[in-house]
Amino acid sequence: MQTPEGDPSELLNASDRMLFDALLHQTQDQVYFKDRQSRFVRASDVVAQKFGLDSVDELMGRTDFDFFTKEHAQQSYDDEQRLMNNDEKLVNITEKETWPDGSVTWATSTKIPLHLASGNVVGMMGITRDVTEQINAQIELEEKRDLLRAKNEVMQTDFDNARRIQRRLIPGDLPSLPFVEVAATSTSLTEVSGDLITFPTATDDRLSFLLGDVSGHGVSAGLFTILIKHLADFYFPDSYDRLDKALLILDEHLTGLIPSGFVASLAGSLTATEPGRCTLTLANAGQPSAFWFHSASGQAEIVPLPSENVIGLGICGEVDCQTFELEPGDCFLFVSDGAIECRDPDDEELGLEGLKSAFEKHSRSDVSKILEQLQAFLKEYSQGDFPQDDTSLLAIKTRPPSSD
Repeated sequence: MQTPEGDPSELLNASDRMLFDALLHQTQDQVYFKDRQSRFVRASDVVAQKFGLDSVDELMGRTDFDFFTKEHAQQSYDDEQRLMNNDEKLVNITEKETWPDGSVTWATSTKIPLHLASGNVVGMMGITRDVTEQINAQIELEEKRDLLRAKNEVMQTDFDNARRIQRRLIPGDLPSLPFVEVAATSTSLTEVSGDLITFPTATDDRLSFLLGDVSGHGVSAGLFTILIKHLADFYFPDSYDRLDKALLILDEHLTGLIPSGFVASLAGSLTATEPGRCTLTLANAGQPSAFWFHSASGQAEIVPLPSENVIGLGICGEVDCQTFELEPGDCFLFVSDGAIECRDPDDEELGLEGLKSAFEKHSRSDVSKILEQLQAFLKEYSQGDFPQDDTSLLAIKTRPPSSD
């Protein structure tokens, strides 16, 4: 009785011809045999199907020139003739097949010279497998990689250009004034900083400045810093004595422009009153406390700055102003939150007190040296992990009276 698996003797007793015919009828690979003129003499059913023929019999005696473009057929013919003449093999190569209708397919082919009893090469045996789907997927992937690479190159160029433009404009040339020393640094977490420092007014006895921090990072934040600088440079000189009004004007212009964002801003103005002394006015909207080094006592203090919201959200109803009288050698330090929120490897935040101590230690230096030493301190505190955010430092120190 025949088992469900079939009678093994049926396979064992099958003739070679029967097994060969079964192979040609059932394999999904394109198996074919050609004579010395590269004409088909036998082939699997899928070869006929590939060429749109009703049966394998229609294939007999025909060549690749009957189906492919002349370019592809000639290349295939030349390869086969060379292999048969030199008795060489071509194993598992990838071929591009071009068709008269303009379509393209891909296949992997193995072609081997065919020897019979005489030992002479009488033809060619080939096995071809269609890999068009895999090759097209690979080509599409490579095209996407090339497109992504091109986009990345454009993006990097944009970053580089934005960085150069921003560094030229912000803070720009630092004021050189007879009554105060000014120094500023801005260290960016990414290619372009979201912090800004600008000096809309700079005369022999007056100075105004704006320290801002746009929420977010990257080119988008960097573009807004340039816009805010432009607005501040335009409106602040006319509102020098009303910094609260200047910030409210900025708020009006920026409301709704920064997607889900805002700007923490600190505006300041200094007016020379008498040799070595000046009046400092500050208006704050979201920036951290400042630091004041008193030259007479050699000590620094944290200066809390009232803050009514931030600008850019349309909710900044009013801004409080504070006034300070600076003595000769006094120094004010203003920072963005990247400085006070700097963390050490144990995730401990530096905070206001930590930065105040470092500032007090170096405050008798000139302002450029102060900022240089503070940046070195931040790098040391974070053990090289600096910056952890866009970090801006602005130091302003009153000059002692001239001896002239």
